[in-house]
Amino acid sequence: MSDTAFQRMTVEEFLHWEDRQEPKYELVDGRPVMMTGGTAAHGDLRFNICAHFKQGLRGRPCRAHLDLKVVCGNANVRYPDVQIDCGPTLPRDVRASRPTVVVEVVSPSSRATDYMAKVRDYGTVPSITTYLIVSQEDRQVTVLRRVGDLLELEAVLEGAEDVVDLPEVGLTLPLAVVYDANIPAPGAP
Repeated sequence: MSDTAFQRMTVEEFLHWEDRQEPKYELVDGRPVMMTGGTAAHGDLRFNICAHFKQGLRGRPCRAHLDLKVVCGNANVRYPDVQIDCGPTLPRDVRASRPTVVVEVVSPSSRATDYMAKVRDYGTVPSITTYLIVSQEDRQVTVLRRVGDLLELEAVLEGAEDVVDLPEVGLTLPLAVVYDANIPAPGAP
């Protein structure tokens, strides 16, 4: 069945339905959309970021996660590649209670979604203060921060020594950790 054949669903209907599906789906404008698999580079970047966050958050109330759902308004549910949730989370929870930092690893096929639709969707979640878009093609991290009701561009970082400051969770994220020699610096052969 193609994704366009799905009837519109509420968030609660989707959450009940999606728990029994394989592969994963996101809810976009009330309709389920199947997620595609990632590349080796995508997986490496997710792992590097999540491992760094988990280490830095050890013993603190916030937790780093790879596969918790984020409910965005009344018609959208997203799966960030990595997130920091600062609310209470139980081992069997499938959705974030207070997502604070969300990270998407962008690919050519997800660029429009990650830079437009997800900026809008994550902006509807008041607890999300920072949205990071990490390129898997170049050494580049786009940093968006909450300003009022919106997530707005703060910086585009490309240097190997650049560091994303995450004061809301008491962490930093060095690009050297994110890329761990996987992606060449801009202009490198």
